[in-house]
Amino acid sequence: MSNPNFASFVSPRGRNETCCRCIEARRPRRELASAVGVSLRNEWIVVYGGANRVPPCFIGMPQRSLASLVLGPLMMGLLCLALACVAGARTDRLTDTLAAADTLHAADSARADTARRSDSTRSADADSAAASQLAVVVDSASLKQQNNATQQGQTKGQQGGGGDNTSPMCCVGGGHVHRHGDYQLSPMAATIANALVFVPRDRAWFPVASRGRRMMVDIGRADLTLGGDSTARSAYLDAVMHLSPLPLGTALRIRAPYGIDEQAKVVGFDLWHGRIVARLSVSHLLDSLARVEDMLPATAVRIDTAAVRAATMPADTSHHATDSTTHHDSTAAVVPGVACTHDTLPTELTARAIAVRDSLVRFLTDSATPPYERQVASAKIQSWWVPGCFGIGRALVVANKRTPDMDFAVERVAIVDSTGKTVPMKVVDLRFHAHDPLYVFDADGDGVDDLAARGHGDRSGGLTIMRLDIAARRFVRLVSGFAWEQ
Repeated sequence: MSNPNFASFVSPRGRNETCCRCIEARRPRRELASAVGVSLRNEWIVVYGGANRVPPCFIGMPQRSLASLVLGPLMMGLLCLALACVAGARTDRLTDTLAAADTLHAADSARADTARRSDSTRSADADSAAASQLAVVVDSASLKQQNNATQQGQTKGQQGGGGDNTSPMCCVGGGHVHRHGDYQLSPMAATIANALVFVPRDRAWFPVASRGRRMMVDIGRADLTLGGDSTARSAYLDAVMHLSPLPLGTALRIRAPYGIDEQAKVVGFDLWHGRIVARLSVSHLLDSLARVEDMLPATAVRIDTAAVRAATMPADTSHHATDSTTHHDSTAAVVPGVACTHDTLPTELTARAIAVRDSLVRFLTDSATPPYERQVASAKIQSWWVPGCFGIGRALVVANKRTPDMDFAVERVAIVDSTGKTVPMKVVDLRFHAHDPLYVFDADGDGVDDLAARGHGDRSGGLTIMRLDIAARRFVRLVSGFAWEQ
């Protein structure tokens, strides 16, 4: 205890342990304590010895600096804070993205709902308007029938000397008023009438053709199939008889090839491949031609319409006289005082017409190319030259290049005059873009031949008769009918 140069804390429970630090040597604690003269009964004993002073040391505690004790938790806190900030930023970005998507979805849903609501409103308005019109038609038809019946009842009462004035409508039952509001049809006839579509009642020109060895007039379309049901056919004939724009007995003026110009009457009605047709009573010559040729075209005009036009022609010179004057003046200007006869063309004019046809075929082959590769192999070229009396020429040349589905069609038409000069012509025929010539004849009675052809459109076709307008250098549709669709 007299040497204060070193000190150690010695535990009496560790008898086999050595002192923490000893300058002289490492000896057991008991020997060191006996050498110094200190008792080991105390819990902790301080031993002094050595030349240098040794700082106290606590056994079992690691030696760490103050900086490491302070900076370690601080760095961990900063790292956790950074991770929390990154995670929060990603969460905010994801939340914003989901919110934007929800907003867009809500806007699209609102727009779709608005469009659906407007469509529903528009459909409801259209249905209401149609129902109102139908109710007006039915009411007016009923009122008209009641007035007619009342007048008939009053007339009969007056003629009978003051008899019963009861309206005969009380005894009429089971009748159906058609949408036209003029006639009462049976229930089956009214049902069939809803599938019939007629041409306008004010139409003056009608197409005529030989079908089934008879001359027929096309007056509309029938969206139905009768089959072999005699009851349905009888109802069909009843509906057509009451609703046809050409009633039974209507007088028509027929113009056909071979110089045929005669009058005919409507004697019946029939159904031909979806077309509503009227049968005609014609002359023996035209009936014989109809039995021989299956596609003999002709035109029909009402006799009363022709008479009215002839009566009003001198008075109205500003509209109707212009067309007829144009035709006759233009024809006379080209061949004055010379009547055209349908005979064989001279050899030189025939050779010229064939050369013009070959030239048009060469043009279609080299220049008229379909826009798609799939159309190149299926596109075919067809050409014709037809003699006739066209006013400005004697030969008509037609050439076209088209696909079977008519998704590509190019057509060229020209007239060759008596000197061999070629006059290009335009064709105005609405939906028909290619034509196969059938006949040339005077269809409208102006002295110039017109063209009757089989027209081809987009997956459709039909008979078309086009009038030659010499002043405008074009063929314009006069009538068309007997259409078909693929």
